[in-house]
Amino acid sequence: MGLPRIAALFVCAALAGCGNGGTPPSGSIDPPAPPPAALGYSLRFFGTGSGDLDRVKIPLADAGGASLPVNVGSGDFTIEFWIKGTLLDNPTTPCTPGQLPKDDWINGAIVIDRDVFGDGDYGDFGIALFGGRVAFGVARGAGGATLCGAVNVLDGNWHHVAVTRRRADGEMKLFVDGVLDRQIPADTGTSLDVSYRVGRPTAYPQSDPFLVLGAEKHNLAGYKSFRGLLDELRLSTVVRYPGNFLRPTAPFVVDGNTAALYHFDEGAGTAIADAAGASPGTLNPAAAGAAAHWSTDTPF
Repeated sequence: MGLPRIAALFVCAALAGCGNGGTPPSGSIDPPAPPPAALGYSLRFFGTGSGDLDRVKIPLADAGGASLPVNVGSGDFTIEFWIKGTLLDNPTTPCTPGQLPKDDWINGAIVIDRDVFGDGDYGDFGIALFGGRVAFGVARGAGGATLCGAVNVLDGNWHHVAVTRRRADGEMKLFVDGVLDRQIPADTGTSLDVSYRVGRPTAYPQSDPFLVLGAEKHNLAGYKSFRGLLDELRLSTVVRYPGNFLRPTAPFVVDGNTAALYHFDEGAGTAIADAAGASPGTLNPAAAGAAAHWSTDTPF
């Protein structure tokens, strides 16, 4: 739980680790035991990156083969979430702020993976971290781009991250804490339908037709996975933020433009609820078990 939502008597435990046998490792967000009075939860990832473990998998289609609302990308979309982590826990090479080759995002510590194996017929997108900077990529076929930001979001504090893609011209924007970090004004390679084509033939049926959180979805060697906390993930079917905005101060609510919303407030188990109702997911726990993934450290 973030400092605004805990009593003063818990400050020592949350920041210094007293009551948990000492101080947490320098530069790491691995926490001491949480305070007993929780008002909400976030989801912890450990950076495992293999064995189909330590990730959330959200199906893009239902059992009957119909596309689910979480399968955004055919039009405008916004993806936003709260994130907390450290550079020590996510060692990666830096990326130069600006526009990069289309799939460069996948070489960072992956936070959100909506990739398809190969170039893909309807395209793909994803979000990762390079030296604490957010990278957001959109691609279809040979076209596309990765946008690399300049702001370090892995400083041990909670940060709100929002990325947008406008279908009409391919404009991509990245906001950190409500402030525009980087943008691509227009690109024909990012202005196409990048939703997942449900029912497409794939050699990876256990990974391709999913939105995956916290890991590279195909379990391929050499790719990095995010280690840290994630909260309040919302996918929308509009460009919610055309310009700078006030950083959110409360959990999101479902509205008519919400494709899917994950509060991560379950606090136990492996079921991940969608507050919008139609696109639930499943936590595949790390070796430590499901309980290790639930944290009371939240941004509110």
